[in-house]
Amino acid sequence: MNRDNNIVIDLSYLKEVASDNTEFIVEMIDIFLEQTPGYVEVLTNAVETKDWSKIAEMAHKIKPTLAFMGVNEARDIMASIETRARDNDDYEGIAEDYKNLKEDMDLIFVKLVEKRKELLAAE
Repeated sequence: MNRDNNIVIDLSYLKEVASDNTEFIVEMIDIFLEQTPGYVEVLTNAVETKDWSKIAEMAHKIKPTLAFMGVNEARDIMASIETRARDNDDYEGIAEDYKNLKEDMDLIFVKLVEKRKELLAAE
């Protein structure tokens, strides 16, 4: 993704789905922040142990949440990881993509916490 830490989080889809309901948007961010780190941890273990089916399963689980939060580049990388894992193809590429994506995920979590604070401050 963006090695310069310029991660783009576009909440426009979430705002559209929520009809600009700030409370709902914050709730969705909270759920993402509660659940996704655990999924990422399971995915990390799956990549480290070369568990193809678990890699595909967790990538599949994380991918739509990234789309919902408007982190489309990360979603696309996760989709690519999922596809290759399902095909038992290109483990080295998966491991490299995931290593980079994992660093980005940490920043995505931080940026979503910031977005959440901005939304609450604007209430």
